[in-house]
Amino acid sequence: MTGHRTIAQTPAQAVVFLETLAAIVEKSPVAYSTDSAADLAAHLRGMAEAVTTEANVNPGELTTTRQYAGLDWHNEAVAVLFAPEHRPTFL
Repeated sequence: MTGHRTIAQTPAQAVVFLETLAAIVEKSPVAYSTDSAADLAAHLRGMAEAVTTEANVNPGELTTTRQYAGLDWHNEAVAVLFAPEHRPTFL
């Protein structure tokens, strides 16, 4: 394939990505202590809040993006976190 394809990213997608990443970090503190995982998740949520505020993200667009991303990220999270060490904290 010689063409270069890109998918346009919106601030709403960035917010949902950060929120999802925060949830994954909280549910799987394998690489961090529980307190460190909570701190990192809070930092990521703060970043999501800042993007929402500074980019004036449309609340309706954000809600729709969360709904669609919820399906996609649930599938990704299940695939990535299927390893045995993640199972006790993921459920």
